[in-house]
This record gives sequence, structure tokens and C-alpha cells, in this order.
Amino acid sequence: MRKKAIAAVGGIALIILAVFSFQGEKAAASDTTVVLYNSAKIGVVERVMEVELDEGINDVPLEELAGLDIAEVTIRPLDGGVHVLGVFSKGSTGDVYSANVGSEVEVKLRSGDTVTGKFLGFKNGKIAIEGDGYYLINPSEVVYFKAKNLGGQASVYVVLGADKAGKYNVSIIYRVSNMSWESRYKLYIGDNAKLYGYIVLNNPTAQEFKDAKVLLVAGDVQLYQKVPQPRVLYTLAEKETDQVNVGQPEKIEAFYLYKLGVVDLNPASKMMYPYINFEAPFEREYLYESWPYGGEEAVYESISFKTEKVLPAGIVEIYRETDDGSLLVGERSIEHTSKGEMLRIGIGRDYDLKGTTTMLDQRNGEGYTYYKIKITLENFGNETKTVVVRHHKWGKLLSSSIQPIDETANYIDFRVTLKPEEKKEIIFDYENRY
Repeated sequence: MRKKAIAAVGGIALIILAVFSFQGEKAAASDTTVVLYNSAKIGVVERVMEVELDEGINDVPLEELAGLDIAEVTIRPLDGGVHVLGVFSKGSTGDVYSANVGSEVEVKLRSGDTVTGKFLGFKNGKIAIEGDGYYLINPSEVVYFKAKNLGGQASVYVVLGADKAGKYNVSIIYRVSNMSWESRYKLYIGDNAKLYGYIVLNNPTAQEFKDAKVLLVAGDVQLYQKVPQPRVLYTLAEKETDQVNVGQPEKIEAFYLYKLGVVDLNPASKMMYPYINFEAPFEREYLYESWPYGGEEAVYESISFKTEKVLPAGIVEIYRETDDGSLLVGERSIEHTSKGEMLRIGIGRDYDLKGTTTMLDQRNGEGYTYYKIKITLENFGNETKTVVVRHHKWGKLLSSSIQPIDETANYIDFRVTLKPEEKKEIIFDYENRY
């Protein structure tokens, strides 16, 4: 006959390494590790339970996993003498509302208010809760709906076999959907270019992780339901000493990992931490950004400068500094930029210049894709202007009608000078092998 086991949270056993750490992070040891990805909206949570087992077969309840896909849950014994016999979900298979009628719940609203009480079900399409009053809540106003006590209506449990009675450590790893991290930048243009970078953590779920060790993963996570596009894996930059202290990342398989430190991941929240700032001289140019299927695109007045740090892909807010304050003049996205690479950012459209990208040929073969591109530039103004053409691609350049000034795995740059009323073309081809 199966016997119930008493579970207690123990220390966390890390299975990955990272060297990205915060200044002034919490000193307390963490029992939970949360890994966030910038290419997939999931958080992977790992913790260790110390379980007290009787000899034989034991049921260990894992109520925190209720509602999750148990196929995405991993249970690993860390001590000898204990075996995982299976993970099971039982009880209600309905949605989060029907599974918790009669339970004590906590509901957070978009207004910031929180309502707690007994969930009575629905009335006229609204959530009915009886607490310190009687509430009818429009579901569209709910940020999260969290049951305080599942009461056995929907539960998950693991069946463990023990060779003898005693305490054992067991690792639990599971996914939480919709959690993620990203990079955000602020660029101030004055006498020099001043760039500030931020890490943005996003936890829109009802899950709460107190004193969690947070690791950030840069790289494409190939989930079954997602077909990723080829892209370059990148690393985060080194930090100034008064910000996030970032060292060189350690590469594990195809990813780079960074330790953010011990923080509180609150439910339904976003957090932004500064981690980069540097100042650099810049040059003004004109920039035409091209994609294989782009067609006609605008040409922008741009600034360019060499990066002192490695910059992950992200969104840049552009401000022009004036005597009366900083004016927001635009917002652009940037791709991964390596340390020492020339970063070019468009800051305003130039209506005298026009660019057009035409696909001349495109072929797919076994393990490769071939592209032949024509870019046409026209100057309708009365001044000579030099345009940097950046064509975004994957693969390696095969040939071109003019010599490129730069090429990476993600893009190729050309420089073209146009006299008034002049029109020029660039024809080139490249191949992506995979």
C-alpha cells in the first residue's frame, strides 16, 4: 500500500554554470533557480526537495505543479536508494476557473487592486468572489487568478520508490510559460553618443519566486512547436563597476549563460536593471537597411560609432540632447553587435534619397539556400550624399558588383556615393548553408 511522504524544500543543485552577476545581489542562499530565455517565452524552474520516505512506494504531492503539462516536468533523484516510478496528474481537468470553484483565491486586477475570498463561480459572465464583500469582476480586468488552496481538486504527485526509510534529495525541473528577458537601450546624441543598456525581466504569470537565482540564456531554444530562424548567438557585455558586473560568459552547448543574482520575481511584474553605459564619438551618415524581400525602403540620416561593449539585440530609444532637455526623436531595433563593431542607427528619414531591394533569384537545395539581390539607390536632391547600405542576410557573400566595406554572418555593408539626380545599382549573391 502506498504511503504519503512529507516534503520539505532543501537547497538547489545547479546543473549549469554562468558568470554574470549583480553588484549588491542578495547574500542569502536561494532554494530556487529560474532560467529565462530571450528567444522563447518560458522560464525553467529548478529546486530540490528533501523528502522523507517510507520503505517501498510513496506518493509525494507537488501542488505547485497543478495545471502544468506534466510531460514538461522532470524529477531526478540526487541520492542513491530512491527511484522515480512516475509523475501523475489527477483531479479536475477543466480550466483554472472551473477547477477552483469553492476555493480561496487571490485575484489581481489591472487597476493594481487585489481581491481575495472564496470563488463562487460565474454570474452574468463575471467572476463572483465572496470575501470582505461580494465582488463581480470582469475577466478582462484580471491580471492573474491564483488559488490559495487547491484542496485536492487538481493536483500533481510523483511516485517514488525507496529501498529503505529515510530522507532523500530529489530535483524538480519544470517550465512556466510566458516568462522572458530582453535588452532595452537609450541613446543620447550630443557632442558624443551616450548609450545606456538595460535588462528587462518579464513575469506576467501568477507564479511567484522569492529569492530566486535568476540565469539568463542568450541563444535560440529549439522547442518542438517553434521553428527558429538561423541567427548568431551572442554574449552580453562587460559592465561598469557601479552597475551589473558582467564577465565573459561561459558557453554551454549552443548557448551563453549569465547569472543575474538572487532577486524576487513577483507575479504579474516587469523589472528593469541597468547593466551598460558608455560614451563614444560618432559620425553622421545616411543608412539604407535592406532585406531579401524588402522592396522599397526609406533611407535614414544615421549616426555610427564603435561599440565598447557587446550588445545583445534589442530596441533603442533615440534622444537628441538640447539646451532645453532631451527630445525623443525615434526608436529603432538593433541586431547583435560585437565589441569593437561599427553600430549604425537611423535617426530620421531623408526624403531626397530612395532605396529599393529586388530579389533577382532565390533557390533552395539540400542543405543550402541561394539568393541573388539587386539594390537600387536614387538621389533626388541637389547635394552629393554618401549612403551606407546594410543588407540583412544569413550566409556568406559569393560575389558583388562593388566591394563591401564589412560583412558578418547577419549582414553585409556597402558604401555608395550619389551625386544629385544620380542612380546606382549594387548586384550581389550569397548562400546560406545549414
